[in-house]
Amino acid sequence: MYTLANCCKPIPGDYVFGFVTQGEGLKIHRTNCPNATRLLSNYGHRVVKTKWVKNKEISFLTGIKVIGLDDVGVINKITNLISGTLKININALTIEAKEGLFEGNVKVYVHDKDELDELVTSLKELPGIESVERFDAE
Repeated sequence: MYTLANCCKPIPGDYVFGFVTQGEGLKIHRTNCPNATRLLSNYGHRVVKTKWVKNKEISFLTGIKVIGLDDVGVINKITNLISGTLKININALTIEAKEGLFEGNVKVYVHDKDELDELVTSLKELPGIESVERFDAE
């Protein structure tokens, strides 16, 4: 049994390590987790090598921040790509526009990092999109 660390929200495909906690069992952290350096240096004896197993039955909630030119239909293009073309389930979507630019946060359910990377790449290819980056969904 294991749980995914809330501090870094790992998904399959991320580089990860296991940390044996006291009382909570094994927690999985991303290697670039804000807590990784402290855990690895101070508690190395409680760190376990961890590897993902492919499982398309389980989805993981993660977020992406999209910034681009505010234009008529831009939200439609984004949601059609995510839900329609890529068949990825959207959990939440917030968009705010200011001075000709929009900033959107989209929480999506993905199966692994490869699917997330495909989503990020596809969004960057849409006309008017300036940046797309991952954030850890609550």
